[in-house]
Amino acid sequence: MPSDQEIVDIAQDLLSDRFGDPQHLSEIEPLSGSGSAVVLRAKSAPSPFFQYRSVVLKFIPETGDPLDDVALLREIAAYQFTNALSEEIRPGPVLLAHDVDRRIIVLSDSGDGDTFAHLLERENQEERVQILRNLGASLGRMHAGTADKQDAFYTLISRILRKHPDAANLHTEREQLFARAIETGLKTLEHAGLATPELVREFSVQAEHRLTGGGSRAFTPFDLSPDNIIVADRTQFLDYEWANFHDVSFDLACVIAGFPQYLSTHPISDDEAAAFVEAWVAEVGETWPNAKNEDLLHARILAALVGWASASVAMMQYGTLGAAGEHASGDDVLPTGVDALLRPADVGPFEVDELLARRDLYETFEALARFTRASKDPKDEVVAVWATDVAERVRTPRIT
Repeated sequence: MPSDQEIVDIAQDLLSDRFGDPQHLSEIEPLSGSGSAVVLRAKSAPSPFFQYRSVVLKFIPETGDPLDDVALLREIAAYQFTNALSEEIRPGPVLLAHDVDRRIIVLSDSGDGDTFAHLLERENQEERVQILRNLGASLGRMHAGTADKQDAFYTLISRILRKHPDAANLHTEREQLFARAIETGLKTLEHAGLATPELVREFSVQAEHRLTGGGSRAFTPFDLSPDNIIVADRTQFLDYEWANFHDVSFDLACVIAGFPQYLSTHPISDDEAAAFVEAWVAEVGETWPNAKNEDLLHARILAALVGWASASVAMMQYGTLGAAGEHASGDDVLPTGVDALLRPADVGPFEVDELLARRDLYETFEALARFTRASKDPKDEVVAVWATDVAERVRTPRIT
């Protein structure tokens, strides 16, 4: 692992080569990064050849996991793709330089705006509704602005993978693992005595199919997280390690569910979710007229919500997406104790990490139950009952 100064030295060399003028970076400040990544902010010296006054350096260390290598390549291709977009629809920072072998990327600085995680801590209901409305509009602009550009993105992915053939067969692996995690989650719930209704299984199959197909597809980081959304002059989405073109209903479901894998002090309410979806529809209505069909949109989001909730069970239980996807086969026997996280609340004690995981699952399934009950189709009530049963199973006292 290189030191912070060594990372800065590499970045200076890359910027000097890229912009044809010696670059000097100073006032180094560590930032929080995703996973094991080292993220630094640095000030750049005034230069007629370089317009950015500060930059962000991201170093992704080797982990021995081939999927992490693919994530680096995909992130570079994603930034190359977004660089070519007009500024009004560009969803995040600008890629200024990169080096795959030295595992570093240099980005423009998104500034000192609030993270969405910080904004969600607010208690004022009117402010929160406006925050969610703004997020819906920002997501909608990204989706509508990239909906017809899938071929350009895949061209960039193919180009970079040709230089790294060992990773070529893995670049769609995450989508496949997520689909398998949905199956593993349902199996884990059943193992814990929470049977899967047939309608839930139908929705889960729809979710699996839409991970790699579906008609309403656009560019997205996919695993949206409030601490990777910066709100300053405009909203910017960070971390493109698994960016791709996906069915946009997964982004909507991710927000409505309260961001699975993320605990919030104040989960997203029904009014906030409604404002979020309304603002999103206003941006994408011309691109996808079917988005204005409330019943159709509700069904698509519901399928994605079932997918997120089920996959979350597997990821919380197994720890990683790769491990979660290993037990998807219907004939695969789950290991002993796999449902320990889902044991009834009176079968304690629970470790702190178990309590946190259960709280996250509670928020996800409770949001799924509330969203389902807004359906105009009476048969969807069986999904709401199932989600409520799961939520009640993992409901435990909050950690104070």
